[in-house]
Amino acid sequence: MMNNSDKTLFPMILFKTANAWRNALDRRLKPLGLSQAKWRTLMQLSRAPEPLSQKTLAAKMGIEGATLVGILDRLEEDGWILRKPDQKDRRGKKVYLTEKSETIIMQIKATSNKLKKEILTGISEQEYECCINVLTQIKDHLIDLNLEK
Repeated sequence: MMNNSDKTLFPMILFKTANAWRNALDRRLKPLGLSQAKWRTLMQLSRAPEPLSQKTLAAKMGIEGATLVGILDRLEEDGWILRKPDQKDRRGKKVYLTEKSETIIMQIKATSNKLKKEILTGISEQEYECCINVLTQIKDHLIDLNLEK
């Protein structure tokens, strides 16, 4: 059982863990010419069942639309995405992955999986599943709290 002082550590540990994960992955992906902004955007697009609007993509990434536009400009220049008018909203654009992006996305996933394997060394399957369950519950509670406002 945690005492009250231990509970105050949780948000900082969670933040530092997520930050350390992104930074470690970022260092490993830099040789591929990928900034954190680029690989995070490509991964968000690859996980979506269909092309996303720029507005939806910005929301999923937790960034402003104006910030996303610069990232998308660079990804489009690199040939990894295309932006096309949204048929349902003439003011918006949908973001599509290109065939060229398939290779880089496979490299991102392989690098991420290798890192995950390395950092989970020594952690049992039971501990891992418990961690995932707890983090999922916390995420769901945060979503519920945000919906109340």
